[in-house]
Amino acid sequence: MSKSTHGETSFDEKYYQRFFNSYNKDEFQIYENWFRGWERFIFERINIYSQGNVLEIGCSIGAFSKILKERGLDVTATDISKYILSKAKKLQKNVVFKTFDIEKTKSSHKYDLIFAFEVFEHLNNPSQALSNVYQLLNPGGQFIFSTPFPSKQSLADPTHINVHKSSWWLAAGQKVGFKKRTHTYATFLPFLYRYSRFLSWGFPVKLDLPYVNSTVIFFFKK
Repeated sequence: MSKSTHGETSFDEKYYQRFFNSYNKDEFQIYENWFRGWERFIFERINIYSQGNVLEIGCSIGAFSKILKERGLDVTATDISKYILSKAKKLQKNVVFKTFDIEKTKSSHKYDLIFAFEVFEHLNNPSQALSNVYQLLNPGGQFIFSTPFPSKQSLADPTHINVHKSSWWLAAGQKVGFKKRTHTYATFLPFLYRYSRFLSWGFPVKLDLPYVNSTVIFFFKK
């Protein structure tokens, strides 16, 4: 298991070439379409505040943060990568973007909701990151995050240095103090979201197939 180098500009420039070519509005729209499916899937399963302070960890170009902002939430979008945040800031002017390392950063600011999608499998010390998330939440606050289950596809990615079974994450959450911990498998339709947000949908099933994004979404409450 090698150490993650996310946050180093030379690494990030190459890494994000997997997802973006031009970092323009058209590409942003595709990723917003993608996260509309995640929005529907998640918001159907939990009560989301119509007001409150929200932190997104690993926001990339900020597509999901835009969706949260449109819901009336006070959003702080963060990423360890200064490189990707420089792109995000050019695409969105009304979202607050900050460089943030959840494994190291301490903050006195508290949040009602924290999101992190497909982030924790990239971390060197996800247990420490979970502890830091717990400290950042207000009492009763919720942490909603996704991370892939062990599969041929998820384990083949060399940047996935901490892929674990659901039981590992649930136990880690309990250890740091989360009172309520639930999870669900989530599989999202591939490719069609590129054409319309209305073709972006997730289903509560587990699949291990090429080109299909199948992951686990966790709901931890302080």
